Amino acid sequence: MVRLRYILPVVVLLGFAGWVYSGDTPKPDLMGTVQNLQRTLLQLQKEINDLQSSVKELAKDAHRQMAARVSAPPLLAATAVSATPPVGPDWQRARDAFERGRHSEELKSYGLAIEAFTETIQIDSKNDSAFLHRGYSHYYLGDYSSAIADLTQSLVLQPSNSRAYAMRASALSSSGKAAEALADVEQAIQKDSRNPENYLLRANLHDQLGRGGEALNDYAQALQLAPDSERAYLGRAAVLRTHGKVQESLADCYRAIQLNPADTAGYLCRAQFYLSTGAAQPALEDINRALLIGQNPAQAATLLSVAQKMIETKLPPTVTAPPTVTPPTAVAAPTAPPATAPAVVSSLPRMPPSRSRAVAASLKPQRASPAAVAPRTAHDAESSYRKGRDLAKQEHFGEAVQAFAQAIQIDPTHALAFNARGYAYLRLLQYRDAIDDFSQAIRLNPTYANAYHNRSVAKRALGDRVGAREDLRRATELENVARITLTEPTSRP
Repeated sequence: MVRLRYILPVVVLLGFAGWVYSGDTPKPDLMGTVQNLQRTLLQLQKEINDLQSSVKELAKDAHRQMAARVSAPPLLAATAVSATPPVGPDWQRARDAFERGRHSEELKSYGLAIEAFTETIQIDSKNDSAFLHRGYSHYYLGDYSSAIADLTQSLVLQPSNSRAYAMRASALSSSGKAAEALADVEQAIQKDSRNPENYLLRANLHDQLGRGGEALNDYAQALQLAPDSERAYLGRAAVLRTHGKVQESLADCYRAIQLNPADTAGYLCRAQFYLSTGAAQPALEDINRALLIGQNPAQAATLLSVAQKMIETKLPPTVTAPPTVTPPTAVAAPTAPPATAPAVVSSLPRMPPSRSRAVAASLKPQRASPAAVAPRTAHDAESSYRKGRDLAKQEHFGEAVQAFAQAIQIDPTHALAFNARGYAYLRLLQYRDAIDDFSQAIRLNPTYANAYHNRSVAKRALGDRVGAREDLRRATELENVARITLTEPTSRP
């Protein structure tokens, strides 16, 4: 358009100049020609103004459509805009209320989110996104009936939203309506077949309905779409364990730990495997790790109780050790050590006294009672160690440190005591002391996987991420070796 405004006058002037300087062409009336040109230029200017007005109107329409799209939540970009959205101040109020709701939802302030989404719906009753997110908030507050009602209304307004189907399936499942939930998740998969979360949800529902084969197929499909899905490995491990495929279950637990070593779920998964095969001691070590990380304490406590009962039922009435030899290890001893706190239990033999280092002189002074008498026999050392374990179970970690120190004073080769005292220091947030004890346990027993793992936790707490990763790698290598032995039947007293 801009070019036309400059090119057209030039063309007219060139034509006029040609007429003036042409001697062969008859000369028309000059004044009439100029008037005709003026009328033509005015007409062209009017058409240009009309075109400019049309362009401005189109730009305004495009801007309104863009603003309507922006009002949709980021996670639900595919959600359709309300069929008849409000305009003017009402539209802005609805948008502001919706944004408040989304912000509250992100902060997990679901009550405030519900209030904001309700305000949005009062202004715009056809806003499917507001119904959807209010349904989310009701679900996370445990109000499943309200969640189902809102998600149903969202689907009335936007029937192709796979997220609404998946969320309603979760609400129905939590309400004990697995069959209805399964129908919804089928719809979600039909509308979004590339979302691994939909297959994980359907696998869980199949498992609830006792369809183990279908659940395993869905977990496999989820892993094809998301090969690094920790949840898929953990879910499949549970189904495999339920159906007696314990070795395959264990492999999935290990894979989950490799994917996310900072999550307790993988360790508790592996602890369940150990308990199902009667190996209570390595189960205790994994439960210990879960408690150190601090997640899922209820599940860890349940498994700890099972491990304790498993070991207690296999203990004889008294526990003794020959006075002239080093304290027996968990494997060599005629009885398994008691399952107390999540303090660790070694499943590998300790080094003989001839290879130990004199470390008693480097021990820090302990605030023991003046009346306390240092143990004089290996049996007394073991008794102090077990006393420390009992104190750690009761979370009296300061007193536990003193008891473990007594065991170490009489037997400086007691790798279990070093590792257990390191754990007590760890719970007291004395990370450097903990690292010293874990390192000594490793020097005494270079294959002590649990000491490597515990030292990894302490190093990570001090910000040594490189050292923590290296210790975790070494612990995993040693555990893989130990796993081969644990899969074989072990003799029990």
